[in-house]
Amino acid sequence: MKMVVKELAVLILAVSSTAALFADVQSTGNLSMALNGDGIPQLIALVLLTALYRRIWIRKDLQLSGIRRERIGYAVIAFVFTLTMIIGKSQSAHPDLKYPLLAVLFLVGYMPFFYTVVAFLGYKLTDMENRQKDADTISKVTRWLFEDHVILGVMLVVFLCRLPYLILFYPCSMSWDGGAQICDFYNLYDSGAFVNHHPPLVSFLYGAAALYAQKWGIPNFGMFMIPLGQTCLSAFAVAKVCTLFKELKVPHWLRWAALAYYALFTVWCIYDVTYIKDSIYWSISLLYAVEMVWCTARQEAFFAHKRHLLWMLLYGVLMTQTRNNGIFVLIFTVPVLFVLVQRKKKGLFFGSAAAMFAAVCLLNNVLYPSLGVVNLEEKEDTYCIMFQQTAKYGQDYPEDVTEEERAFLNTMFDYDELVEVYNPQLADWVKNCLKICEANSADGTNAEFAEIKSEYFSIWFHQLIRHPLSYINTFLECSYGYYYPEVQPYKEGNGFYEMDRNMLTEGMHPMRQIEAFAPFRFLLEQVTKIEYLPGIGLLYRCGFYTWCVIFAVGYLIARKRYREAVTALPAIVNILVCLISPVNTCIRYAMPTMCLVPVLYAVVLRKDSAL
Repeated sequence: MKMVVKELAVLILAVSSTAALFADVQSTGNLSMALNGDGIPQLIALVLLTALYRRIWIRKDLQLSGIRRERIGYAVIAFVFTLTMIIGKSQSAHPDLKYPLLAVLFLVGYMPFFYTVVAFLGYKLTDMENRQKDADTISKVTRWLFEDHVILGVMLVVFLCRLPYLILFYPCSMSWDGGAQICDFYNLYDSGAFVNHHPPLVSFLYGAAALYAQKWGIPNFGMFMIPLGQTCLSAFAVAKVCTLFKELKVPHWLRWAALAYYALFTVWCIYDVTYIKDSIYWSISLLYAVEMVWCTARQEAFFAHKRHLLWMLLYGVLMTQTRNNGIFVLIFTVPVLFVLVQRKKKGLFFGSAAAMFAAVCLLNNVLYPSLGVVNLEEKEDTYCIMFQQTAKYGQDYPEDVTEEERAFLNTMFDYDELVEVYNPQLADWVKNCLKICEANSADGTNAEFAEIKSEYFSIWFHQLIRHPLSYINTFLECSYGYYYPEVQPYKEGNGFYEMDRNMLTEGMHPMRQIEAFAPFRFLLEQVTKIEYLPGIGLLYRCGFYTWCVIFAVGYLIARKRYREAVTALPAIVNILVCLISPVNTCIRYAMPTMCLVPVLYAVVLRKDSAL
C-alpha cells in the first residue's frame, strides 16, 4: 500500500509539472483548456518526468545531494524560481481565467521540477569543484591565450569580433539618450548651461566628440572615436576578467565559454558601437566587480602593490559618473568589503573609500557646476514606480480618491490623462503627464517639484494604507520582466540597429552612416533572431540572469561560502535598481547584471574555493 501511494504521488507530481510547463494562460479563459495537455510534446514530457521522479523518490538511484543543508538551500532556490514563474505568468493571464486555482497547480508542478534541476546542477557544480584540474593537458592555443598572453590575446579576440560592427555601423549607431546628451553639450556651448539629468561626464565626452568633429570637418571620423574607445574599453574589461580567471585557476572550458559570450553575444557588439552611457557603464561595473573579487579572494595581492586598490577606487568613481545609479553599488558594497578586510588593512581601506566618496562629491557639487552644469534638486525618474502606482490606483479605485487628493494630484499631473495612459511597461507615459517637472522648471533645478514632493508622498502613503494590494500589483506589473525569464525585452530590444529616427539625423549634425552598408547592417540585425532558438534565446531574457544570480548565491550560501557570495552584491544591487526603473524588461538596464554572471560562476568553480 505504501508503494502504491508513492507511485500515485509521483504520477501526480509528473502530471502537475507537465501542466505547469505547457499551460497556456494567455490565450484562453477556460481553465481546462489552459492546461494544454493534449499533444505529443506533453505526453513525452509526462513520461520522462514520471521516470525521472521515480528514480529520485522511489528507486533512489539518481544521486543529487546527500547533505541536509544543501537540500534545504536547493529547496529555497526552487521555491524562489517557482514564485517568479507564478507571478510572471499572472501578468499575461487571460482576465477570465481563474488564475489563483491554476497557481496552486503551478506550485505543485514547478516546485519538484525546479528542485530536481537545481539539485542536479548543484551536485554537478560540487563535483566539478572537487575534481582536480590538470593544467598540463591544455592545448597550445589555450595556453597562449589564457596563460601566457592574456591581456593582448583576449583584447585581440574581442576586437576582431567587434570589427564587423565597427565597419558596417561606421561611424556609429545613435540612441535617443546619446543624442540627448550631445544636445546637452551643445546647450552648454551655446547658452552656457545644461542640467545633470544625464551623467555630465558622458555628456561632455559625447558632446565634445560631436561638436569638434563637426567643427574640424571630420564628422564621421570624429564620431567614430567613441565606438572605437568603447570597444577598446570593453575588450580591456574582458581581458581583466580572464586575468582574474587565471589567478583563480578557473577551468579552461569556462574561460572559453566566457570569452565566447563576451566576444560574440550580439548585445555587447551593438552597444559597443552605440552612443549610449550604458555601453561605458557595463564595462566599468565589470572592472569594479573584478577588483571586488580580488579584494575578497586575494587580499594579500590586493593590498600588496596598492594598484588593485587604486584601480578599484577609480572604477568606483567612474561608475557614479557614467550612470546615476552607480552610487548605489558603492553604498552597498563598500561597507561590506570594509567588514571583510583584514583588521590591519581596515584603516587603509577606510581612508581610500572616504577619498573615493569625497571625489564623487567634489565632481558633482564643485567641478561640474563650475563648468556650467546645473544640479537638479530632484530627478523625477527616481519616483517613476510611485507615479505608476498613483496612476493605477486611480484606475482601480477612482471613487476612493478624495477631493483633496484629486485637487493636489491634478495640480501636479494632468490627473485624468495620468489615469488613462498608465502603461506598466513604460513609465514615460505617466511622466509626460507631470505639470511640475524638470522641463518647465523656472531655474532648471526642478525646485518646484522638490517643494511639493512631501505632500505627494503623504498622499501616496495614505493611498497605500487604504489599498496596499493595488500598489503591490502595480509594482509586480512594472517589474516582473527582470525575474521572469519568459518575457522578451521591451522598447530598445537587443540594441540600436538604425539611426534614422534620431535627432542627429534630422539636420543637426552632418554625420551619416555609409548607405552602401545598409544591407549588411540589416543582416547583422537578423543575427539577433537567434533569440528565438531554444536555449540560446534565454541569453536575451533579463529574467534569466536574475535566476543565474539567485542560483549562484544560493549555492555559495548552502556550501557555507559566505565570503564569496559577497561578490554577487553588484549584480544584486543592479537587479534591485531595475525593479524600480522606468522601463520593464529593458535589456540595457540589465547589462551590468548580465556581464557579471561569468565572473560569479568563476568564483563558484574556482579551484581553491576555501577563502
